[in-house]
Amino acid sequence: MKVAISDVALMVAASVIVICSPVLPLFLQARPQVGDVALVLAAPWGNAARIAEQAEVQEVAPERAPLGVLVTLESSQSVDRLYSNGAWLVVDGKRVLELCAI
Repeated sequence: MKVAISDVALMVAASVIVICSPVLPLFLQARPQVGDVALVLAAPWGNAARIAEQAEVQEVAPERAPLGVLVTLESSQSVDRLYSNGAWLVVDGKRVLELCAI
């Protein structure tokens, strides 16, 4: 049985789409607004709590996840400060609160 290059490319593309599909909605969300709860995601080797502290935003949940922390956005520059201090992603945290029943 011969496998053509186009078949391999199609299988690789399909695999990438399947692997990335749970993460894609995070990138497509609207930017959280002032006063909203946001989920700050950091690199595995980073520290989301330290990023939030350096960005001068307040944590809202009593528990921390290994790669993320829930914060309240206090000003319009909060998201920019989070990114400049090393956050990988800042997304709407309301859904996380609903899922975790916090």
